[in-house]
Amino acid sequence: MKIKVKLFGPLRQHLPADTKGRIAEIDLPDQATIDDLAVHLGIEEEPAVVSLNDQEAHRGRKLQEGDVIAFFPPLAGG
Repeated sequence: MKIKVKLFGPLRQHLPADTKGRIAEIDLPDQATIDDLAVHLGIEEEPAVVSLNDQEAHRGRKLQEGDVIAFFPPLAGG
């Protein structure tokens, strides 16, 4: 299945080398989860807020063809 992924901030360095712009199209096996995608990208240990189709999602959520997933680094304030 093909999904689209957006990485923000320092996470962007993990986008595939052939990515044009800020959105990469990734091919994953059926029944893959957001966590499977994180492992595929090499960001499984990175703290991040995850958005699935513009709604916050947990990493165990299963993906579907055409989903758009965004990983945001946590924000710090003070």
